[in-house]
Amino acid sequence: MLTEFIEPGIPLVVFWVFVGAAVAIQGISKSGFAGGAGILSLPLMMLVMPVDKVAATLLPLLILCDMNAIYIHRRNKVWAKVLSVYLPAVIGIVLGAAVWWWIGSKGVRAYAVHIKRFVGVIAILFSLYIVGKETALAWIEQYRPGRKAALAAGISAGFCSTIAHAAGPIVSLYLFAQGLSKTLFVGTVAWTFTLINLTKLPFYIAVGLIRPNVLLFDLALIWLIPIGSFLGKWMHDKVSERLFNWTIFVLTSISGVQLVTNINVVQWAFESAFMDK
Repeated sequence: MLTEFIEPGIPLVVFWVFVGAAVAIQGISKSGFAGGAGILSLPLMMLVMPVDKVAATLLPLLILCDMNAIYIHRRNKVWAKVLSVYLPAVIGIVLGAAVWWWIGSKGVRAYAVHIKRFVGVIAILFSLYIVGKETALAWIEQYRPGRKAALAAGISAGFCSTIAHAAGPIVSLYLFAQGLSKTLFVGTVAWTFTLINLTKLPFYIAVGLIRPNVLLFDLALIWLIPIGSFLGKWMHDKVSERLFNWTIFVLTSISGVQLVTNINVVQWAFESAFMDK
């Protein structure tokens, strides 16, 4: 079963290191830092896994992280703001699911490079957002986006989230501009993503992305989420957010460039070190 999840030429040890790190980063990001470090998970996994398996594997794990987040912030939300993003996001989710269905009907392998490049571009753009978050938030603070902005943000978030689980900055920037307190902002973002990810689940099942083998694979990864959460809480006090964000920026940028150029440095390095001898 595991062979379905590993790109050809990737050693098993390297595979587990990259996938394990990607899942742990989700826990670290959600528990210790609010800079959007979770964006690194997708490009990391795409270096060692088929693109469709990456998207499918991450969704149930993200939902588990969301459940923990909304439990913590069960009272900290503004439903009007949540729904202003979530309702148009459903349109984006349907569009994203249609793209996955079309790709599946044509053959995922034929479009794998295009998906990787799309994710690579998003990773590079969002890595810039990570290090420039304070500037971006200060710039957006002077605006109060209305219904048209909510519609655009929601549809974009739904589509990017369905294709690449990468709607964090879109939702965060829109909701930050609503003038919420810090506690309500964090809680409202958490509830928005919970609804978006739960809505994606039946569509992922319908288009054939999530199957029993994906859920079995997720069972082997669940234990990394609390470890990541523990590390995130520990790093929150021990590691400066600036250093953490710059580290994520560098790693995400490198991974993004590799996906855009379709150069798998991981596979190339392994083949150069061992196959040529």
